[in-house]
This record gives sequence, structure tokens and C-alpha cells, in this order.
Amino acid sequence: MSAEQERIEKLFRLFVDGSLTELQRIELEGYLRKHPELDALFADLSDGDAFLAREWADFVAFDPAADTRETNRSGRVRKLFLPIRIVAGLFLFLLAFAAIWFYKTTPNNRVDMQVRTERYKNDVIAGSNRAVATLADGNLLFLGDTVSTHAAAGGNAVALSEGQIRFKPLEKDRPNNGSFNSVTTPHGGQYSVILPDGSLAKLNAGSNIRFPAAFEKKRREVEILGEVYFDVVSDKTRPFIVKLPNGAQIEVLGTSFNVKAYPDDTVIKTTLEKGSVKFKAGEDALLIKPGEQIQLATQASNPVLLKRTVGLNTETSWKDGYFNFENAELKTIMKEVARWYDVDVEYKTQITEQFSILMLPRSFSISRLLELLELTGHVKFTIDGRRVTVMT
Repeated sequence: MSAEQERIEKLFRLFVDGSLTELQRIELEGYLRKHPELDALFADLSDGDAFLAREWADFVAFDPAADTRETNRSGRVRKLFLPIRIVAGLFLFLLAFAAIWFYKTTPNNRVDMQVRTERYKNDVIAGSNRAVATLADGNLLFLGDTVSTHAAAGGNAVALSEGQIRFKPLEKDRPNNGSFNSVTTPHGGQYSVILPDGSLAKLNAGSNIRFPAAFEKKRREVEILGEVYFDVVSDKTRPFIVKLPNGAQIEVLGTSFNVKAYPDDTVIKTTLEKGSVKFKAGEDALLIKPGEQIQLATQASNPVLLKRTVGLNTETSWKDGYFNFENAELKTIMKEVARWYDVDVEYKTQITEQFSILMLPRSFSISRLLELLELTGHVKFTIDGRRVTVMT
């Protein structure tokens, strides 16, 4: 077993024993970020102790010098999990499921768990694929996980599939007439939109996109509010323009990027995944490269563009179905929680500590998420209807 494997095993055992220090936790999370291979293990999460026993045994018995395939007596070949995948999957499993069990079964915490049951009067399920499309002909479509087709009279033909609406280009001989389509997601909703040019716009909760039924010959222009991830089809003859609040705009040719521009946020954030982006605000303009983010303070008397390097997972993992906050203020986390679960958040106290939520599925119910935050010992919550109260 390599030195890295031995160190990971030691950190994992400390975690299981409940004696992992904050520095050791950060170290273990660093190993997981170094090897983020988790998907293959999700199917086994419901197997309980049998899953843990089997995968842990595979981990401690793994020989990195050996071939990663093994032939059994029947002649069948099976692939062995890389040890880091086992550790990563087990860590996520324990963090999301068993950590709560450890807390419940500790004698000193049993009374508090009874109190917690009273505080969590109900649960709230996660958001889902929901939106409302206002078509160029004035028709409304209420969208969910529907699979069907709708032909809009006087506008784009629209195709619906699971969690996605596709606006097909207008026929060449049909004039645009200045008509617009729009798609809006409520709090607790998300949806993917394929624009008439084939570009993808995925809307997070509480977001809106507005675009013409047919793009102009020299430019493709859309307007947004909220958070939208774009994957823009390249067209060097027609730049793609995203118009933002406060008169700011983004100009690209073909690229992937995330824009966060909620009306109740104090900063507009544009994060580039690949390609190139030019961000304009008034007389100022900045270019960014992949892994960089531009921030624009929306409430400043003289808005200034700020460029910085960020972790892409932190900014874009929502589109892949994960919460990912690293050393974030609780109010930042709870603002996202409020949008995704469609709840109101009330603060009975000020919480100054920072929290990390790394790659936790957004499919979790709100109680699972809040219980994990409570395990830090810095905060407690009550859930009553659709109101979450923050307290110590």
C-alpha cells in the first residue's frame, strides 16, 4: 500500500471514529478533490452495512502493483475499484447518510435528537424540472418532466423532452416580426432551454431568459435574470450577446460560461468554463480566460469590474445536480437553499462561522442538508411549513 493510500486510510478511520480534526478533514477533502471519481458508487448507497463492508474490504486489500482486472474461477473478468474511488464513495456515503446515524447513536446526543424531531415539524423535498414558457404567439406552456411536442402558431415550433424545451428555428420565409419567447423558472425549479441557434441555456431556480423568435443576421442577443449556464454554439459571423441588469452585457462567439445575476444579489458573477468572454459595463470592458470570474458590484456608486481565479466546481456544479460551497458564509448557503427548496429563511441570531458543503446532491430533502450543517455544532434549524429558522 502506498504512502498516500495509508494516509487516506488513517484519515478515513479517524472520520469513522469521530476523531477527525478540522485540519485532517480539510486534508481528506483535498484527497477527494484530487480524485473526484464518485459516480460509479451511487448505485450501491442503499446497501447499508453490506456495502460498507464489501467496499472497505476491497480498499484495504487493493494492491496498486497488480493488474486492475482479476479473473475468477468461472473465467469471468471483473474490474476492481481503484482505492481512491472506494474512499471517495465511502466518504460521501458516510457524510450524507451515516454521519447522521453516528450523531443519533451517541448517548450524549440522544436527548438533542428528540428535540430535533420536534424542531423538524415537516420536511421539504428538493426542487425539480419546472418552468413556464411564454411563447412568441402569446401561448403559455407549463413545463415539467413532460415528453411531448407542441407546435406554436405564429412562432417557433417547440419540442419538449425531459427537463428541456427546444425552440426550433423559424422557417426561412417566415418573418420574425419582433416577437420574443421567454422561459421562467420559479423558486424550486430548473430547466434547460435550447435556443433557436442550438445554444444551450440551463436556468437555475428563480431565473428568466428572454430571446427573439429568430436571431438577427449580425448578432444573437438574449436577456437574463437569475443564474444561467450557457453552452454557446460557435458562429464567428454572429456574436452571442447576453444582456444583464444595470446595462452590463457579455459578448462571446462560442463558449461555455455561467452567469449569476439575481436581483437580490449585490454582485453579478460571470465564470468562464471554456472559450473566451468579454464583459462590458459602461465604458469598462474585461476579457477572461477559463477558470476566471468577473464580478460587478451592482449597488456601488461607481461599479468596478473585478477579475479573479475561482474553482469551477464551486460555481457550476449546480448544473450537474450538486451543492458545492467551500468556506462560505451561512447566509450565502441559505440563500441558495431558499431558492432551490422554495422556502423562507428567518435568522434568530447572527452566525459568523464559515461552512463547507462539497458535492452533496441537490436531490437531498432539506432536512438532510440542514442536519449535516447542524453536525458542525455552530448552528441549529427549525422547519415549520415552508419557513426555516436559523438559530444557535
